Order: sequence, then structure tokens, then C-alpha cells
Amino acid sequence: MRKTQKISLFAMSALAFVIAAGCDPQPSHPNQLNAFDGAAYNSLTLAHAALASFRAQISSTAPQYIPAFNEAVAGYGTAFDAYARFRAQTGNQAAAGTALASLTASIVSLENAFITGIRANSQEAEIRHRASIIRARAKKNLTVSDILTELQIAAALAGTIPAGQPYSQIAAIVIEATTRALEAEKATTGQPIDLASIQPVLPIQ
Repeated sequence: MRKTQKISLFAMSALAFVIAAGCDPQPSHPNQLNAFDGAAYNSLTLAHAALASFRAQISSTAPQYIPAFNEAVAGYGTAFDAYARFRAQTGNQAAAGTALASLTASIVSLENAFITGIRANSQEAEIRHRASIIRARAKKNLTVSDILTELQIAAALAGTIPAGQPYSQIAAIVIEATTRALEAEKATTGQPIDLASIQPVLPIQ
């Protein structure tokens, strides 16, 4: 029990750091059209890396999550298309923003499916409440912050499942996906926007 509590505390510390980082102004990409362009690219980078990681693991390890995954992939594809149109014609910013909001909702649904699966509900209310306080203090409301928050909430909850216990394999999938997303976001910070790096993820057939 003590080990689990330490993992949970560490995860919450990471959550505070990541949300704060996500809510701070992001370094500009040298070829971004405006602030929205950069934030949208960051959001898609996070979502792309997380979905790619999920895809590589759940088809064989946790096929019960395939429907929720495919729904999130469809949301990502719609958001990517809207973002690509925005970059081609900046007058489409409102449509791109709406699509990104829908993508965030899809990420939330996928995260909720995993959280229900790992039976972490006893921790969920506290972690979500603390996350909401952190975000309120940050006084920002960027989509990139929303996706960072949802991924890190899932990782924090997954971190409460001790290794070797039931559902620990699913928890490991969630933590791995979050790690890959954060690595991708860090790797692209301040780099030119490259649509080739965030092409739509294929659904699992």
C-alpha cells in the first residue's frame, strides 16, 4: 500500500508540473501562422503520439478498448483535416478550433474507458479535483493544456495500480502512451511545424 501511495504522489507532482507547463505560453514554431496555429500543432502532436502508442499495444493486449480507440482516431482524423485546411486558408480557424475541441472530448472518452478498466475509480475524484484546481490557478484554457491534463490524469490514476496486480498491464499501456506523448511534445518544441509528423493514425480493424 505504501508503494502505491508513493507512486500516486509522484504522479500528482508530475501532473502539476505538466499542466502548468501546458498552460504557459508555448515557444513559437518558426513557421507558425499565429498563436492558434502553434497551439493546435502542439495539441495534435500530443494526441498523435498517444494514439500511436495505444494502437501498438491494445490490438493484442487489450482488444476490449478497440471501439473507444477507433472513435478517438476518427476524431483525430477530423481534427487533422480541419487543421490542414486552416493552414491552407487561415479563415478556417473557427472550424479547426471546433474540431480540436471534439478531439479533446474523444481523448477524454478513451481515457475514461481505460480508467474504468483499471478499476481506479476510488482515486479518480480526488485526482480530477486537484487537477481542476491546478488548471484554475494557471488561468489559461488552451487545447494543448486540455489534452495534457487528460493524458496525465490517466497516467496518475494508472500509477496507483501496483505492478503484478490485476489490471496492471492496462495501467502500463496508459502510462506508456502518456510518456510517448510528452516526449513527442518536447521533441517538437520550437521546431518547424511539419504535417508529415502528425498524419492521421489508422484505426484498428
